[in-house]
Amino acid sequence: MKDRKYYLVDIRCVEETDGKLIVAESGNQIPFDIKRMFCVKDVGAGQERGTHATKKTKLILIPLAGSCEVEVDTGSKKETFLMDSPTRGLYLDEMIWRTMKNFTPDCVMLALADRVFDAKNETYNDYNEFIEALRAGE
Repeated sequence: MKDRKYYLVDIRCVEETDGKLIVAESGNQIPFDIKRMFCVKDVGAGQERGTHATKKTKLILIPLAGSCEVEVDTGSKKETFLMDSPTRGLYLDEMIWRTMKNFTPDCVMLALADRVFDAKNETYNDYNEFIEALRAGE
């Protein structure tokens, strides 16, 4: 089984007299060329987002406002991260199950991805299917 990686990434914050500038650049804080970005917001109390694994996409999650927890599952190890600062992103390799939960009402989560989304062949939405694919070496 391939060793999948996930880790926190420092996102640069420049404090200026007229406010703060949060900067994330491919090749610096972002270890891939950004091909897609999307945001998750307005998640209702008690709701979860994610609950899937991408087959090929690597991404970084950055909380632009508010906070949530991201549970990461490699199939052999689980870890939960509190994402509550836009100066910390969470890098996720492909084939890592993730669940975002415990959103604050003001949470806005930015995702930067290394691939354009392929709705037909990109996501494992069933956890058991994900585990079988890991065992098969996908």
